[in-house]
Order: sequence, then structure tokens, then C-alpha cells
Amino acid sequence: MFYVDQNQKANFTMPYEFPLAVHESYLKDKPLGFNDWHWHEEIQFSYILSGEMILSCMSKDFLLTAGDGIFINSNCAHMSRPTGPESARYLSVNIQPSLLTLFHGSVVEQKYFLPYANHPKLQVIAFSAKQPEQKQFIEDLIQMFRLIDRAEFGYELETYGQLFHIWKQLLIMARTTSLPGVRLERQEAHAMMQYIQEHYMEPIRLEDLAQHVHLSKGECSRIFKATYHTSIMAHVIDCRISKSIPLLSGTSLSVGEIALQCGFNSASYFTKAFREKVGMAPLQYRKK
Repeated sequence: MFYVDQNQKANFTMPYEFPLAVHESYLKDKPLGFNDWHWHEEIQFSYILSGEMILSCMSKDFLLTAGDGIFINSNCAHMSRPTGPESARYLSVNIQPSLLTLFHGSVVEQKYFLPYANHPKLQVIAFSAKQPEQKQFIEDLIQMFRLIDRAEFGYELETYGQLFHIWKQLLIMARTTSLPGVRLERQEAHAMMQYIQEHYMEPIRLEDLAQHVHLSKGECSRIFKATYHTSIMAHVIDCRISKSIPLLSGTSLSVGEIALQCGFNSASYFTKAFREKVGMAPLQYRKK
């Protein structure tokens, strides 16, 4: 359905003629038990089917429980993690932005899409069915999922109409309500994350990142923490463990060889970090 590349970009497989894709996810089934930081060009609507999770995006945490929904705009880095063993199961629909423009130069693109693509109040919005003013929006979202799932004759037309209806409601919220505007992701934080993705197999020092983005070490730490809710070095470890997963499951390399390829200076340190993050040793994970 999709894969995350070395720049943490999620790439979805979807038909050219109707560029949207729906998938059901269960955080418990993820290799690390959660969705690590990633971003995508597609806009995304999600609906929580069961359990609960915390979604972090644009320097904010959103607690989502069964019946809640969330919108994430294009190019917004985010991650999601469960709050307990129950984990969370949810539906997501990812939509190519071009589907919302009709055609290049159209009034829909110029008036109702481009001005809102980077609108500070339209980067990430969570919805709760417990809020009367948001209940209808969630019902509209569920209806769109149903149309896509049934795939009956003419469902593309109905889905298109439902999508534009939902988009209009989002624009009205951004224009007329007091939704708090979230701070746009700092370009420097994204540059640091990309640097880590490209150099995870090498020694990474705070001094290297500071030089890369032309900021002080203290400012680098502050910006990264504010944007991604974790420290730089903690993310380096997370990144290295994520890179080790396909090597454990898809190769016969030894734990020591995998540790070195993923930037750990010893197999024992890799095993300790892996156990703390995943809940089992690397060889246990391979056998499982």
C-alpha cells in the first residue's frame, strides 16, 4: 500500500485516474508498535475504529479515541503511538491534492485550494464525536469511507461530491472559528531530520547538525524538541532501530553486522537499545 523512503516520506500506491487510497491500520502490527515520524504529499483524513492513540504533529499532541477523526494537511510531519496495550485501529484515506483542484488554473484551485494549502489553522485538525458541532463532520467522513468501500456504480462521482463537501466544511472552520493556529514546522527541524536519515550509519554529533543548519547547538536541540517532541539523540537511536528492522526480518546478517550497518558501535548496545524500544531482543524479534 505504501512505503517510507530514506527522507521519511510516505509514498502511497494509488490509481492515476482516481488518486486516493484507503487503508486500515493497527498500531500493534507496526514493526515498532507505532508509526514513526513521516510525511506525505497527500492530504489525509483518519477515523479511529477502536482503542486510542496519541498523534503528534506541528508541535502538538492529539489524544484520539474510538469515534474521533483527524485531518492532516500535505507535507506535515507526524507520528502516532498507542497509549497502552490496547493500541488503536483506524481507517485513513490519502488524497492527492490535485484531486481537489479540478484542473490547473481553475477557480477551485485558485480560490478554494491554494490559499489554504499552508493556512496555519488548516495544518492539522482533530474532531471528536462528543462535540455537537463536530459530530456531523465525522458522520460525513464516515459516509465517504462507506462510499469508497462499497465501490458501487458511480461511487467515484459520489465520493468526489462528498470530498468537496468535507473540504468546504474545513475551509469554513479555518475562516470563521477560533481554532488555534499551530506553528508551522521549522525548516531547520526538517533539515535535521533529513540529515539523520541520510547519515544514521555514521557517528552523528550535535555539532554536525548545528553546522549543517547554521544554528547553535542549543538552538538545534530546542527547535527539534519543540517540533518532534523528542531529543535529537533519542531520534537518532529510533532511526537506527527502524533501519535494523528490515535487516533482521529479511537478511541472514548477524546481530553484530546489523548493528554496525545501522550506526551502533557495538552489538551489545544495539541489543540493549532494541530491547528498550521494541520489548524484545533482536534475535527474538527475528524468530518471531
